[in-house]
Amino acid sequence: MPKRVDHEERRREITEAVWRIATAEGLAAVTLRRVAAEAGISMNLVQYYFTSKEKMIRYGLERVIEVAVARMSAELEAVRESGDSRAVVRAAIVGMLPVDDVTRHTSAVYYAYLLHAITDEEIRSIVSGIPRQLAPRLAHRVPGADPLVELESLIALASGLAVGVLVGSYTAEEAVAFVDHRLDRLYA
Repeated sequence: MPKRVDHEERRREITEAVWRIATAEGLAAVTLRRVAAEAGISMNLVQYYFTSKEKMIRYGLERVIEVAVARMSAELEAVRESGDSRAVVRAAIVGMLPVDDVTRHTSAVYYAYLLHAITDEEIRSIVSGIPRQLAPRLAHRVPGADPLVELESLIALASGLAVGVLVGSYTAEEAVAFVDHRLDRLYA
C-alpha cells in the first residue's frame, strides 16, 4: 500500500529548511537545490511543491506571518477578556519581541525576510503593511491626543528592540522593561 503523504506538512518541512538557510545566511542564499539538501529530500520533490524559488520564498513568508499571528492572537485573547487596555496593548507589543526560543526563531526568520524586502518588491509589499494592520485594531485602547500615532510609535519601538535582542544589544528582559517603561508613561 502506498505511503500517505501530508502535503501541507511536507511544505512546512521544506519551509523550515528555507528558514534555517535564511537565518544563517540570508534569503539570497536560498536556492531550490540548497533547500533540498537542507531538508534532506530530492530537488524534484522540492520542485513538486514549489515550482520556483520565488514561490517557495513567498510561502515561507506567509507561513512565518501565520505562525506569529497565531501566537500573538493567543496571547491577546488571554488578556482581552480582562478589559485592561494597557494589558492588551502590552501583550501585542511584547508579542513582537523575541523573548524565548520560539519567538527568537520566528523573529530571526521575519527579519531575514525584512532585509530581503529592501531589494524584493513583492516581499516588500507584504511586510510593509504588517505594522499598519495591527495599529488600527488596537488604537482605541491607547490614551492620548492621537492614539494611532502612539500605537505606531510603540510598534516602531518593538521593531527596533526586536533587532536589538536578535543581535545581542539588549536582553529580552531589558526589551520588555523598555516597553513597560514606555507604557507606564503612556498610561500614567
